[in-house]
Amino acid sequence: MKNLPTADRFSTKILKDLKRNRNRLIAIETSNEPFTHLIDPLLARDRQLSEMLVECLIHELDLKKEEIKE
Repeated sequence: MKNLPTADRFSTKILKDLKRNRNRLIAIETSNEPFTHLIDPLLARDRQLSEMLVECLIHELDLKKEEIKE
């Protein structure tokens, strides 16, 4: 995985999705209508993408979960 160009790495694609999702979340939170029915799905997606990014980086960097918890 380390030999792939940065643009082709799965973690880069997840990070782009995460940024796009957070930009939508910020736009809704700063709007005149920050309703929870609009925010809640984005927060759930944010959590999912964040967890996916961590797992992907662990795999790409050949780390073990035990090493990270220490």
